[in-house]
Amino acid sequence: MVSVLSRGVGLLVKSLAGLSCTQTTRCSSLPGALPALQGSTARWFSKQHSLDDLPKRPLTSYFRFVIQQRPKLVKDYPQAKLPEISKMLALEWKGLSESARKPFVDAANEEQLKYKDEVRRYKEKLSPLELELLKEKRKRRLGKRKHIKHRRELTLLGKPKGPRTAYNIFMSEHFHEARGGSLTGKMKTLHEDWNKLPHSQKQMYVQLAQDDKIRYENEMKAWEEQMLEIGREDLIRQKSRKWLVKDSAVMHKAKSRRELRKKSVKDLINPAREGKRADKWKNEE
Repeated sequence: MVSVLSRGVGLLVKSLAGLSCTQTTRCSSLPGALPALQGSTARWFSKQHSLDDLPKRPLTSYFRFVIQQRPKLVKDYPQAKLPEISKMLALEWKGLSESARKPFVDAANEEQLKYKDEVRRYKEKLSPLELELLKEKRKRRLGKRKHIKHRRELTLLGKPKGPRTAYNIFMSEHFHEARGGSLTGKMKTLHEDWNKLPHSQKQMYVQLAQDDKIRYENEMKAWEEQMLEIGREDLIRQKSRKWLVKDSAVMHKAKSRRELRKKSVKDLINPAREGKRADKWKNEE
């Protein structure tokens, strides 16, 4: 019985997680909406039971140092840009001694203890459904953060940019001369111009897109070979694994090492051992 209830709560949480507050308000405001649904929606998403008032995580010791030191550097170096200021702050923090860092570290630890106590008291006031919603929200936030981190890693590793479509190439060529004052206006006029473009002119952009796709595949092949050499097989596409296994000398060496491990040490020391075993089996037969 408990497992059935928990499963039902989990399904309800997933369905609610996919709805925004505007969608639920719109559903509850329909003329034919049930009064019970309206009341439950108002209770779940009311300001009193909102999940957005979760205690905010305190600043780390480094960011406390940044907030204190940044105005001084901006004043001393008025021509410096924000990335340059950030680099100088990072170098200063790295050069600080433990005694100089101690005030920032102690303040951050003290705030962290207060934060944990506030979170504990906050969760005690939530219902089981609200706790499940909170877990789902945290799961989505961590997943988004993991995705951003993965994209940054691929950029640092030099992964080639994906191929452009014919419409993307057309937009990049005519964006500056497009009509419309705002970005939305320019995008709208470009879309209209693309739809009015004759087929013969569109075919030119289609050919450019095909050439760009060939460029992408060639660059990806070289990049995946490089990833294989540094031990990042997890970044290789599934469709590329077959030709990499066949053509790569690195994979061939790795396969040879695996085959050597399968053989026993005795057979490696005495290669004639297998032949003696075969003669022994023949004599027994």
